[in-house]
Amino acid sequence: MSSAKRKPEDSAEGCRGLERDSRERAAAATSEHMRVVLERSADTWSARAQLLNRLERNFLARAVKIQGGRSGLASEKAADNG
Repeated sequence: MSSAKRKPEDSAEGCRGLERDSRERAAAATSEHMRVVLERSADTWSARAQLLNRLERNFLARAVKIQGGRSGLASEKAADNG
């Protein structure tokens, strides 16, 4: 499900990259406040990546189930006609 037009925050992989960037920036931050803000940002990107993974996994499982149901119907119709 990748696309050239897709923004990094629209994929789990992109969110993980943004998370890594935020964590690196947090580690290099000289201000305590900025470190906390960037760590919170990294946690948010991580949560979004997990959500997108879960959504994609559920979507694919549902698609497989639907396709399985359709192929089952097709074989039943073929048997009825046979």
